[in-house]
Amino acid sequence: MALDVLHDVPLAPRTSLELGGPAQHLVEVDDEATLIEALGWAEARQLPVLVLGGGSNLVIGDEGWPGLVAYIGLRGLQTTKCPEEVRLLVAAGEPWDELVAHTVAEGWAGLECLAGIPGSTGATPIQNVGAYGRDVAEVISAVHVWDRKRGQRRVVAPAACGFGYRDSAFKRDPDGSVVLAVEFVLRPGGAPTL
Repeated sequence: MALDVLHDVPLAPRTSLELGGPAQHLVEVDDEATLIEALGWAEARQLPVLVLGGGSNLVIGDEGWPGLVAYIGLRGLQTTKCPEEVRLLVAAGEPWDELVAHTVAEGWAGLECLAGIPGSTGATPIQNVGAYGRDVAEVISAVHVWDRKRGQRRVVAPAACGFGYRDSAFKRDPDGSVVLAVEFVLRPGGAPTL
């Protein structure tokens, strides 16, 4: 199947602030194969790549983006329940606040104080989002990424994520990896931490 590259795509509707000009090129990424192909397409043309999820905390200039925007639409949630914990594997494009609401409704403790944070799940380990003295790093068990430098999929353990206050190894090397999915470990029936 041929890569569907869109041209001169307005980015304002894809950001929370609804500002900014067009992307020179845009690929809607709904699976890993499309992401890999899109990154190769941009590399062959020596184009800069902007990975865009929920578009929160992002201001794009009126001139737009002079390369490829990989618009992350990866969706999916896998749940593994054990007596002591609930493990979630969440695709990068899942809306963060919807995920938090789902875990609260299910009675799984760990993400509840991170409600109301805009954006997608894939951005949470990059920024190490947090609120009320809690950080998402506290409940991340792994981050699945496409390593752009090695050209391979990797699973990154929390110790290798370089988490700090609103910081991570992913944030410090924005061209190094693209987050595909995030694994969380929550407590079933646990009291919410507020």
